[in-house]
Amino acid sequence: MTHNDWKWKIGEAITRIQTRYDFIGRKTGVPFLAVVYPVSAEVAVLREWHTQARALQPDIDVKTVDVLTVTQSVLSDIGVDNVVESLTDREWGVSAQEDLSRLWVSAIADEVRLRMTEESSGKPVLSIEHISALYPASGPWDVMQSLWNDAELSLDCPVIVLIPGALTGPRHYRFLDRRDEFMYRGDLL
Repeated sequence: MTHNDWKWKIGEAITRIQTRYDFIGRKTGVPFLAVVYPVSAEVAVLREWHTQARALQPDIDVKTVDVLTVTQSVLSDIGVDNVVESLTDREWGVSAQEDLSRLWVSAIADEVRLRMTEESSGKPVLSIEHISALYPASGPWDVMQSLWNDAELSLDCPVIVLIPGALTGPRHYRFLDRRDEFMYRGDLL
């Protein structure tokens, strides 16, 4: 992948939203579209994504779910010192990481539910951003799987998941260039 392929991917995601809104991810049963881009380009990717997403208005209303804000809120509720102490404890570290992952993913699902119930000026699209905030406790696969399995949530609109990392195969990506994940539901760019 060349350094600027992420620009093509954003353009392709925007085109799919405009022309194939109802078909994004439908072949696999869930409306996810994951856009994988180089970790080093995150600031530029988000800037370009927001610029192009704003251009979709008023026909399409892109609503952001900021994973960084959600994870910070959970950490604030628990207490950062408590989390650090639990994660560094040899006896409870792995369990604490799994618990933190569950808390974060659950809070993200809550935020998605909230955003889905908000009034939209056009056809809604959800954009899940800053997903690197989940590392190392969790990753994009965990979030997408949780949203797919959530009986209380009907994903009636495309969900764009912006993933820093690299494609490693037709249905595989390496999250943050550290963690290999398999995307069997949705579309992958």
